[in-house]
Amino acid sequence: MSSLDLDLDYEDELFVIGDAQQYLFFKSGGAIYAIDVADVSEMIEYQTFTRVPMMQDFIKGVTNIRGSIVAVVDLLERFGLGETKVGAKTSMIIVRNIALIIDEVHDVANLLQENIKESLEFGCKIEQRFIQNMAKYNDTHIAILNCDEILEISELSTVKGS
Repeated sequence: MSSLDLDLDYEDELFVIGDAQQYLFFKSGGAIYAIDVADVSEMIEYQTFTRVPMMQDFIKGVTNIRGSIVAVVDLLERFGLGETKVGAKTSMIIVRNIALIIDEVHDVANLLQENIKESLEFGCKIEQRFIQNMAKYNDTHIAILNCDEILEISELSTVKGS
């Protein structure tokens, strides 16, 4: 297991540079999403996990990351868009001690506040509650994900079938 080599600017504790904030951009299901770098504790290569019975389908199991047991969530399945197909670039991002399976890490970049807008009520493949804001990035609109909703503990801890 090795960490992915991306240049995260840890000089500023809040990852804010002037009127810009750092985001991790990644691909999942053919779409690019962003997440605030401050929410990401680590990015690692995809690794195997142990299945846990009776969990929701999007919770794939648990894995050991540097001595800590963390839940593994397939982000695409969490969105109701099918299962992530594991390939050479498949990765995991660790957010709040939960590993999210993604297709691949795309970039770490600063976004100016003026390029971040409220999310649209339509036009996205995923539920509105999973989107915090929309951002203009490289002339396209990218959903900035809402980690509070994606990692809602009451949904993650629900036993399958109950």
